[in-house]
Amino acid sequence: MSTFAQKSELKAADKALKKKDYSGALSAISQAESLIANADAKNKAKFYFIKGMALYGNGSSYDVDAIAEALNEVMNIEKGKATSYSAKASQTLNNMAVKLKDEAYKNFKLANASLNADDYKKAANGYYDVYKLMATDTVSLYSSAYLNYFSKNYQKSIDHFQQLLDMNFNGSTTIYKATSIVNGEEVVYNSKKEMDNQVRLKFVENASVENTPSKVNDIIKYMALNYVGLGQNEKALTAIAKAREIAPDDFNLIINEANVYYEMGNNAKYTERVEEALAIEPNNAELHYNVGTLSMDIDVDKAEKHLLKAIELKPDYAEAYGNMGNLILKKIDAVQEEMDANAMNFAKYDQIKAEKMVPILKESLPYLEKSYELKPTDFAKTQLNSLYENLGMEKTVE
Repeated sequence: MSTFAQKSELKAADKALKKKDYSGALSAISQAESLIANADAKNKAKFYFIKGMALYGNGSSYDVDAIAEALNEVMNIEKGKATSYSAKASQTLNNMAVKLKDEAYKNFKLANASLNADDYKKAANGYYDVYKLMATDTVSLYSSAYLNYFSKNYQKSIDHFQQLLDMNFNGSTTIYKATSIVNGEEVVYNSKKEMDNQVRLKFVENASVENTPSKVNDIIKYMALNYVGLGQNEKALTAIAKAREIAPDDFNLIINEANVYYEMGNNAKYTERVEEALAIEPNNAELHYNVGTLSMDIDVDKAEKHLLKAIELKPDYAEAYGNMGNLILKKIDAVQEEMDANAMNFAKYDQIKAEKMVPILKESLPYLEKSYELKPTDFAKTQLNSLYENLGMEKTVE
């Protein structure tokens, strides 16, 4: 095609665009695609403008990448030169961004109500589309990274958070707000000047300026949690350590660090972190249960203390009752050795059983019965029937 043909196709595309014949505009513009590399700046800008606007107008389901690429290219070409299309291209990108941000926010509210990963994914993708349209809107990139964590797209969340860190994103903002004198509702302004003008005109009162904190701490925290989600334990521990330098008493960070150690089989470190978490939430029954359970073979007194506390805090905690009963039964090991040593001395054997073993069995029985009552399992049933038999009780669990 010649330069003449190129201009002819651009003219046809422009005419179709003005008639809102978007598919016709796209068809015409595609025929000029192969020649546009050699076109002058004016025709290049026109080409990308028509392409972007035709894509924008062609349907409700936007090809965000293609539109953003085309219209941003218009502004790149006209940068520093006389502009013909940049203002319209910029306004179109802004209009799209506003619309997509509204949709993303609706999906975000839906996700918060449903707690569904797919809903979080829609919101995350929506905010990322906004960022692709408006590269200066780094808050939307942050929102996408944050919501990708909740949609379980951990790697994508990491990638987006890393983008923010690479650009030295801070995320702190200044909020200008006042109270409407007319209806008492809060009004938020884009600038202090705008707010002060409304105060001067006595439309609002109680004007205030609020500076939100930096989001860097949250970025580091969620980077760590993403690595936990991916099962990349060493990276998770490194990220958590960095996050805890900033927020040493963050309960969720401590618990996630504990869980990483548990996955790695490091029960000592796990218990250490859980006890640290208990200092923050002393009435957390599950944490007491976890410490008690892991201490059963190491420190009986410690195990008893935490299991009883778990039961106190959560009276229907079947597993805590079961483990408390089994902790008591551990005392039998020493008694059994003594009985075995007197196996041929029947009188002594029976005396040891009556005076030492039976009291242990009786002590454990109410805990194991309560555990079975709350959560009947085959194992608990077998254990109970064995206890009844050893205690000479005419009782069985069917």
